[in-house]
Amino acid sequence: MIFSAWRCTWLVVCLILVSCSDARNAPVLPPQIWEGVEVSVETRPLVPAPGMNEFLVIATEKPRRPTADMIVSIRMGEADPWRQAIQDGHVGVYRRALLIGKEANPVLHIYLKRGGKEAMLNFPLQMHGGSK
Repeated sequence: MIFSAWRCTWLVVCLILVSCSDARNAPVLPPQIWEGVEVSVETRPLVPAPGMNEFLVIATEKPRRPTADMIVSIRMGEADPWRQAIQDGHVGVYRRALLIGKEANPVLHIYLKRGGKEAMLNFPLQMHGGSK
């Protein structure tokens, strides 16, 4: 009986902690498909804000297999230079921090190269404060 009461208390505490997280307010960037690779983006912080932000570009193929043989570069503006993302192991995750200015509608541009093929994907960002 004491064990089950302890479990219930622990469950309630965990639920309270999860409900206080910022994740439910985080914008969702829908994934895009290129050459059979699903490309999704996560940001750190979860809601981008002006200043330095980290971007995680996640590349997977079906069935949920990491795509680790790509070159991924990112930039914020059309005139900004491309910055190559660093591959985080061989798990299909590429990371890079970029400076986001105070523009109202920033777009993350992603340049992908794999084999002899290349493409550019665009991910509009929803900034902290509700602007799109």
